[in-house]
Amino acid sequence: MRHNAFLILIMTVVLAGCQTYDAPYNPQPILRVADAMGITRTDATVTGTITDNGGNSLPDLYFEWWHDNGTVSSSPSLSVEDNKVEYSLHDLKPGTGYSYRLKGNNGRVVFTSGTGHFQTLPNVVPVVSQLTPLAKGPASMIASFQIYDNGGEDIIEAGCHIRNINSGNVTKHIADISELSDLSDSSDNSDNTVYITMRGLEKNADLEITPYAVNSIGEATGTPLVITTGNSISVSAPGMLAELLGDDRMSYTSLSFSGDMNGDDIRTLREMAGMDFYGEETTGQLTDIDLTDVNFVEGGSNYIPSRYMLKDVVGYGMFQNLSRLRRVQLPNTVNTIEEQAFQNCRSLTLITVPAGVAVLSPSDGCTSLEEIRVSPANRNYKSIDGVLFNAGANAILWFPMGKNGEYSLPASVTAIGDYAFRNSHIAHFTMGNNVTQMGKAAFFGSSVKSVVLSDNLATIPQATFQSCTSLTEVHLGSAVNLIGAFVFDGCPLTDIYLSAANPPVCSSGTFSSSLDLMKLCRLHVPEQSISQYRHHPVWGKFENISR
Repeated sequence: MRHNAFLILIMTVVLAGCQTYDAPYNPQPILRVADAMGITRTDATVTGTITDNGGNSLPDLYFEWWHDNGTVSSSPSLSVEDNKVEYSLHDLKPGTGYSYRLKGNNGRVVFTSGTGHFQTLPNVVPVVSQLTPLAKGPASMIASFQIYDNGGEDIIEAGCHIRNINSGNVTKHIADISELSDLSDSSDNSDNTVYITMRGLEKNADLEITPYAVNSIGEATGTPLVITTGNSISVSAPGMLAELLGDDRMSYTSLSFSGDMNGDDIRTLREMAGMDFYGEETTGQLTDIDLTDVNFVEGGSNYIPSRYMLKDVVGYGMFQNLSRLRRVQLPNTVNTIEEQAFQNCRSLTLITVPAGVAVLSPSDGCTSLEEIRVSPANRNYKSIDGVLFNAGANAILWFPMGKNGEYSLPASVTAIGDYAFRNSHIAHFTMGNNVTQMGKAAFFGSSVKSVVLSDNLATIPQATFQSCTSLTEVHLGSAVNLIGAFVFDGCPLTDIYLSAANPPVCSSGTFSSSLDLMKLCRLHVPEQSISQYRHHPVWGKFENISR
């Protein structure tokens, strides 16, 4: 019996040990979701955790989300980092409640977390910036403002409310928003700037101007701007200016105008500024003209012989030879300023290019012109230190005659326009090697004494330095291969420096001059190219060729 009892005891211990190792603890994964983060009108980020997975991997782990009565959407399979998983939801409906959960599948069993909930933000009214004035006339203004946030809805109207501070009278000007990039997009990369032209403002009034924008939720306004308007002469019908002002018109020195003007009105303005149709002086004293609120229209007689008015064009010779004119503000509606529009306006110190000008040519003889200013609203031209450039500032177009001293081109410039430095008073000019193009007669009649041209300029165009009666020294870059006609006509050159290994081609009359340049001017060329230059049919005529 004792032996049997001992055997039973041993078997009991063995069996008990086997049961301990055959039944290990192996729990199921537990999935949880946290509160949603980064909630906006259309986006949210959901996160989840996996705990106590007991070694069970979940190769297919994903989020599901839905809103009331909506279909269930699913994310792609997600990767787990430190037992956490995250996914960003996009294109959600504004102001909507959403539910979400985390699910996992190990191939046999689907595990599901509890359900989380969040509410997207609702759409709201837009967010509007303060008003920025860009151009202002006695009875008009061009301004801009930005719509920082469209509130999640398309902008359906934008403009300005105008309140007369004294009378309380309120009017509204609606802006044209059809050309904006995309007002339904409030991202940082979209151009949501609204440009507005307000005409017919009350004269001699204190006005509060408030920008606004409207979407389907409602209207939002920006910070008001307070301005004071002046008084202008309103031309009720084109051609009526002389009759409107009467016999006293020759006594005015400063005037502002509004309304429509044709050729008859410009002829009257010219008489008031000291010059009649035939080029004879008058007793007119007008020196300061503000045409900001004027519209140039076709019709009427020609303002000078053979020149008629064109719509929105400052025509050839419009202000020609008005030597008393010191200041003229052009109409905001102008889109073209033709060549020689201000020719020989010797007292003119400033020209302002309006917002809509897309075509502009320089005028010569403006000996006092120190600054060309461009409206901030203009998208075609730019002014840097009073000098006119294209919008990208890579082409210089007009250098004012009255600007003195040394001048260096901005590094951005790659081109010089036709007549850009005509009659300028810059004595020494060095051109950066970024310049690859130059227009005709760029320095015609200027006072320049020495010039260093770009090493990357291949062609020296026609009449570049014609009539530069002070020019004695020119350095031509290594890339030059063609020199146009009359380039050095009338220049008293003493030294020409050429870096080109091969003699450039010369046009007929390149060195045309009353001076014997071939005898008086020294030609400096690369040492290895001296023989080529001496045997060249044009360059070989120079009597003094050296390195």
